[in-house]
Amino acid sequence: MKYIATLILVLGISLLAALPNYYPLTSIAEDFSATWCGGCQLAFAGLDVVHANTHTGEFISARLYTESADLSSPSVDDRFSHYEVIGIPAVIFNGKTRIDGSNDQTSNGGAYYNALRPYLHGTSPVKINIASFNSATGVIYGTVEMLSPTLSLVDDDLYLYLVEDELSFQDTHVTRQVINQTISLSGAGSTYDFAATFSINPAWNQGNLWAAAFIQRPDNAILQTAHTLPLPTYQVRAAFDWDNYIVSEPSVQNYNSQPFWIFNPGASDNFTTRIEVEEAPADWYFNYCDEEGNCYPGNTPIPITLASGEAKEFHLNLWIGSSGLAKFRFVVNSPNLGDYEVPFRFRTSDLVSGDDPLSPQLNFSLGSNYPNPFRSLTTISVNATKAIDAATVDIYNLKGQKVDSVVLRALTPGANTMQWSPSSDLPSGIYFQKLRGSNAPAGRMLLSK
Repeated sequence: MKYIATLILVLGISLLAALPNYYPLTSIAEDFSATWCGGCQLAFAGLDVVHANTHTGEFISARLYTESADLSSPSVDDRFSHYEVIGIPAVIFNGKTRIDGSNDQTSNGGAYYNALRPYLHGTSPVKINIASFNSATGVIYGTVEMLSPTLSLVDDDLYLYLVEDELSFQDTHVTRQVINQTISLSGAGSTYDFAATFSINPAWNQGNLWAAAFIQRPDNAILQTAHTLPLPTYQVRAAFDWDNYIVSEPSVQNYNSQPFWIFNPGASDNFTTRIEVEEAPADWYFNYCDEEGNCYPGNTPIPITLASGEAKEFHLNLWIGSSGLAKFRFVVNSPNLGDYEVPFRFRTSDLVSGDDPLSPQLNFSLGSNYPNPFRSLTTISVNATKAIDAATVDIYNLKGQKVDSVVLRALTPGANTMQWSPSSDLPSGIYFQKLRGSNAPAGRMLLSK
């Protein structure tokens, strides 16, 4: 592998870039369950795998029990109704990406980690700070700050979860109570102060209680999550609002990516940054630049210092030779942190997706429908890895005849839903949903009138 071995200076005035109008996203998985649900144990095991591969600054989960004696409550059951959860287990990531049922892929964490993966370097237009939480009185205070100059929240939902850990060997992250408030916020820098009081049962272990707060939009997308769990002392987060799977025309020889930001929510630390290349054509060179006018050879560790709360902006600066595929990662390191890696893929557009076994076949995939069986209406899920103009789902009968098509427009990253209401002349029976343009198997639906 060849690299440029000299420091490249970019002409221009070195200026510190302003902070972006977003903040790293903290993800939440809502785990819908019950004590009598045998398959839910597989979901618990799978989420434990995800927790083992992330930290609380990146991801948390909260378990919601129905029909489970004192582990259930009316406010928790309202969340089942909100998402129209009928079958369990059901795990919903950031309000959008839903994994129903349990199997080997859920128990080993693969399905759940793949659902979380698109959000790991996600951005949020808001920042939530929980200023105080008293587990004895249940009083919680906090602030929501709008970072985006264009987004407005109008009567959106602010949810507060009271959660208890380690009730038993099996029951943990149990949501005890849910409080819902509405929030309206507009204009970068504007803030909303919230306060609430949970009802604390004396039988609960106050030392194991914690709280979470998140904002949910009308389309169920969760914009941001905050919580009172301990965070790592040393941590960094990468955040960017573009796809880290990059496809470029082969005629482009010098590729400069959009900016990505490295945030330091942890303690002040001295870091180094570098690019590690897993595989690439021999005539490709990997460099990166900061927004102060300096570019660096990718294989050379470059020292940077980030105080707590600071962030630094970078962009990839790649020299592309022959057509091909590159797999590489941007690495931030310190003795306190170890390696924090941001993976990237880059391929020239003359390669078909089959040339890269790790590349996504499409930017979207078909999820399950619910309810299933259904009488007159069912909701079909399409999972997208990036914003897409439209996706079409074709409906076929058992004879392979197309009986209907449903178009979903303006897809956002994560799970997107559309509803299918079969015409009155379609008989009861088995139907199949097929995502147009995908080689994935068709989903099976049962219409029962």
